[in-house]
Amino acid sequence: MEMSSLPTSLRFALNKVNGCSVNTFNINSLSESDVGSNSIIRFFLPSAGLCDMKTLKLNFSVSGTPTGSGLRFPAGIKHLISKVEVMCGSTVIAQGNNFFGLEADLKSIVRGKEVPRDSEHGEMVTRYDYTGLNIGGSANANEDYIQGLATTGPIFNCDLGDICEISPRIIPLDLLGTCEILVHTSSSNVLSRVKGPDLLGGSNPLTTVASAGSAVDFTIKNATLVANMYALEESAYTMAVSSRIRDQGAIELYIPQHIAYQQPFAGDARIGVSAMCINKLHAVFRRNNGSFDYQTQGPAVTVAGYACNAVTTASQYPWLGAGQLNVSGLAQFRGKIQHYSAPTLNPGYNDAQSAGMDYGATDVTDSLRLQFKINSAGCPQFQANQSQWNSLTKWANNTEKLCVESQIEYLHNKFVISYPLNLPTNEWERPTLSGLDTRSSSSEISLVGSGNCDTTNYDVCLLAELGTILKVGAGRSLELLN
Repeated sequence: MEMSSLPTSLRFALNKVNGCSVNTFNINSLSESDVGSNSIIRFFLPSAGLCDMKTLKLNFSVSGTPTGSGLRFPAGIKHLISKVEVMCGSTVIAQGNNFFGLEADLKSIVRGKEVPRDSEHGEMVTRYDYTGLNIGGSANANEDYIQGLATTGPIFNCDLGDICEISPRIIPLDLLGTCEILVHTSSSNVLSRVKGPDLLGGSNPLTTVASAGSAVDFTIKNATLVANMYALEESAYTMAVSSRIRDQGAIELYIPQHIAYQQPFAGDARIGVSAMCINKLHAVFRRNNGSFDYQTQGPAVTVAGYACNAVTTASQYPWLGAGQLNVSGLAQFRGKIQHYSAPTLNPGYNDAQSAGMDYGATDVTDSLRLQFKINSAGCPQFQANQSQWNSLTKWANNTEKLCVESQIEYLHNKFVISYPLNLPTNEWERPTLSGLDTRSSSSEISLVGSGNCDTTNYDVCLLAELGTILKVGAGRSLELLN
């Protein structure tokens, strides 16, 4: 019996690599040490060595101004970044999009992975910030990180999105030429202005806009890029790769990328995409009107099902420790910029937060139905309702659970829909190009809605997840196939 035909649990096998050494580099920004909103931070990677792209991390601290304006940072520090571009020589290998924070949030929801609280500001804070400082219970107090640990160096870190999912994850940099990374910071509307640290229904709640101060802004400080690097004995691996390039003309690296389009949702949103491999389609909806308009600074939004000031304030669930006693249980909040709701007529776009999460009200007399279409072909073949989209989104992302704890949290706070156009894959598998090829035809992708569907007060952001190939040839010649 061949060992290769046995299950892994019975195999006597061992991979062995000699002369492996490891090092970590702290790369300083070529920009100013402190940059504000709508700015660019620029880095160059080392010119040689094997870089672990999966663990490439942007490290930084932040500060906020002005004081007394109720500033809160969003749930997820990546919302302070709008776009990440990667260039090798004169070739753009990862163009990114202008919705970096939204894309990261979307990935977290559909993959069922919470944003790390220890490093990425995974939750909005109430009374204590991430350095343990008591912001205070008075009205309009800031989370501003202008003293203590935050002034000594970076306190947050995050990856750089799609480029960190390149395959293989460890890349010989000497084959690519000079690698430049440009990090674009977001506008200040990603921030919230809150009255105080109380729960929904309290005296000074996060869910009410600050009663004093003015528009808030942020500064990113002490930005560095931390790269984990490897080297193998006598550069054997790099020589083997170079030999393969000579024999085959080029090697191929797989880079997943997302293109994004945002437009008002009038019941029918349309985009045109010409790509070699479309793996998935995603969509999220945000209010463009009323008290929860994502384009303006304002209060935080409570996450449905979690604790409120009183058991009768809004929907609360015992598995989150809420709903039995007043002001008890877990509480979560999100900024307006990340308030992704099902675009329903009832509950309405401008309903108070307690009424906005009540999908059992008597005025809810129809379901929300949505359907992607590629030219005239429906994806799926029917207009699925909101609960069916929950199941389809899990299927599309090969997961058993979204990053939500209740159906109303999905509908009110984290409504993301996804549809697959490729074969299912697992994280540990070699990438497979099996998605839809639209290069030979003019393909129009649309999203249509009906039933309990608001066609006036929401913007929809459509994201197409692409599989792209970077071909690396002799003399650092690069070609991106997408």
